[in-house]
Amino acid sequence: MSLERSKDVSVKGDDTPLPQDVAAVFESYPADKRTRLLELRGLILDCAQRLFGSASVTESLKWGEPSYRPLPKHGGTTVRLHWKPKFGDQVGLFVHCQTTVISDMRALYGDVLSFDGNRCLWIPARDAYPRDAVEHFVAEAFRYGKR
Repeated sequence: MSLERSKDVSVKGDDTPLPQDVAAVFESYPADKRTRLLELRGLILDCAQRLFGSASVTESLKWGEPSYRPLPKHGGTTVRLHWKPKFGDQVGLFVHCQTTVISDMRALYGDVLSFDGNRCLWIPARDAYPRDAVEHFVAEAFRYGKR
C-alpha cells in the first residue's frame, strides 16, 4: 500500500493517520530508512501522548522534513526526522540548533548515542539503538524551556 494514497497508515500500534504531504515524504525514502523513520515517528507520537495527552503535537513538514511540535500551550521545540544519501546508514532526529537539547543529552548519553554538532541525534537505520535514551531525548525537546 502506498503511504501517499492512504490517510490511514499506522505504525506499530499507533493509529494516528499520516497527513498526505508527510506521507509523500516518507514514501520517498528508501524502504529500510522509511521503516526506521516511521518507527521513530511512532516513538515521538507515543512520547507526546504520555507527556501531554491526546492531540498534543502537530505533525507537518518543515524544510520538507516530517516535523513534530508540541502545541503552543505545552512549549517545547520541534523534532524533525530526515534521511538523505549523505547520511549513509543512519537517520537523524533534529532539533533547533539554538537549544541546549543536544548538549544536555550528550552529557547524559554521550557514551551510547551519536550526535552531530548542536542539532542532530543519529540513529542507525537498521541496527538496535537505546530506545529509552531516544525517548528521553524527545521528551526533553518537547519540554524544552518549561523547566
